[in-house]
Amino acid sequence: MVALKVTKVGEDLAVVLTEELRIALGVAEGGTLYAETSDAGEVTLAGRDMSFEARRARGRVFITRYKKTIDALAK
Repeated sequence: MVALKVTKVGEDLAVVLTEELRIALGVAEGGTLYAETSDAGEVTLAGRDMSFEARRARGRVFITRYKKTIDALAK
């Protein structure tokens, strides 16, 4: 578990990421982090959008890119 420091930036609050966490999330300054909350109140941070729609879009791109291979394997 990594402890994160919360600081005030103007009217907003910001979380300072440690180098270890920044590398694990794969983000850099100016990048985007995605936060998802569960029904239990837990928050998950990800360096990429893991929503259903984003995963489905990536799947469609994969299938389109490898359509010939997938069709050959299906025979």
